[in-house]
Amino acid sequence: ELIREGYSYVDKSLLIRSVLDSPAQVLLLPRPWRFGKTLNISMLRTFFDRGMPGSAELFRGLDIERAGEEYTTHQGRYPVVFLTLKDVKTLNWEDCPGHLRQVISEEFKHHEMLLESGFLDTEEQKQFRKIRSRECARYELERSLSNLLYRVGPGSGRYPHEPGGVG
Repeated sequence: ELIREGYSYVDKSLLIRSVLDSPAQVLLLPRPWRFGKTLNISMLRTFFDRGMPGSAELFRGLDIERAGEEYTTHQGRYPVVFLTLKDVKTLNWEDCPGHLRQVISEEFKHHEMLLESGFLDTEEQKQFRKIRSRECARYELERSLSNLLYRVGPGSGRYPHEPGGVG
């Protein structure tokens, strides 16, 4: 939105290069309140996620494009599980699971292509639909993210254009 609407934008796209150059398997990006954590994570998702058509134009002319093909070849190539809890605002702890159910459901909707992939058996499809429609039990919700990560993780072969993948 920032780029498409012509707002002022500080190019932080070299964070992508830092992520790619890092040997870390997990990234922790601690920053104080209002320091752009969600914006940076959204940028990473937009760059890497194969489910974000048209994202190449957003990075045209930015530092990451000038960094070279060794970085731009990663654009749009990976399934990304993206969760932000910034909108989960409740007055008590008991209401949190309902809000988390909503956030997780939205992420499952982003990965709906798994339902047509042929890689989920009938029981897994049923479970996926329950989580997507927010009809799952709390214990199912607790395991949902690890199950999704297993389905979309490296080498799962469950997405188009991945070696051995669908499509």
